[in-house]
Amino acid sequence: VRGDREVFGLRGRSAEQRVALELLLDPDVGIVSLGGRAGTGKSALALCAGLEAVLERRQHKKVVVFRPLYAVGGQDLGYLPGNESEKMQPWAQAVFDTLGALVSGHVVEEVLDRGMLEVLPLTHIRGRSLHDAFVVVDEAQSLEQGVLLTVLSRIGSGSRVVLTHDVAQRDNLRVGRHDGVAAVVETLKGHPLFAHVTLTRSERSPIAALVTELLERAV
Repeated sequence: VRGDREVFGLRGRSAEQRVALELLLDPDVGIVSLGGRAGTGKSALALCAGLEAVLERRQHKKVVVFRPLYAVGGQDLGYLPGNESEKMQPWAQAVFDTLGALVSGHVVEEVLDRGMLEVLPLTHIRGRSLHDAFVVVDEAQSLEQGVLLTVLSRIGSGSRVVLTHDVAQRDNLRVGRHDGVAAVVETLKGHPLFAHVTLTRSERSPIAALVTELLERAV
C-alpha cells in the first residue's frame, strides 16, 4: 500500500487509513464499509475518495452523501422548527466542515456550484436510482436493516457506495448493536464486490479521544 498517496488533499496517516483509501479508490469494489469510533477519519476518507473519483479520475458524475434524519439522542427532525432545508442545514454543514478542513473554501464552493456534491436526507432516496454516482451513507449505524437494504438497492449502474458507521453512536434507539449495518456487513463479508475496514486510531484531539473512550465504556 502506497504511503505517499494523496487523495483530494488527504493522506492516510496510518496503515489502516491507507488500506481504506486503496479500497475506496478501487473501482472493482462496489461497496466499502468503514467502521470505527468517532474521530478515526471515516467521513473524511469517504468524502475525499469520492471527490477524487469525480473531479480527478472522472469515474462518476457526482458525490451524493446521505445522512439519517436523527438528532443526537434519537429526536426526530420533525420536532425541530423550520422547513426541511433549514432542518438539514446542521447535517449538511457537518459534511462541509469535514471538507473545509481539508481543502480551501473556493474549492468547496466550486464543487457545490458545479453540482458535484449533494448532501441529502435519506427520505430523498425513495423512488430514485443513483447512476454514475459515488454514494456515501454517513452515520449508517442509525439505519434499520430494511432501510439500509433499500438504500443499497437504489445503487444504479456506474455507481459505488460507502457506508460509514460507529456502532457506539446509535441515535436511532430502535437499532441494536448487532442488527442494522452490523448485520449487513456480516452478510456481505467475503463477497468480491465488498470490503470492510475498521479504523481504530483517533485523529482528533486528546480531549475528544478521551471523551469518546469514556462514552464507549458507558454503552
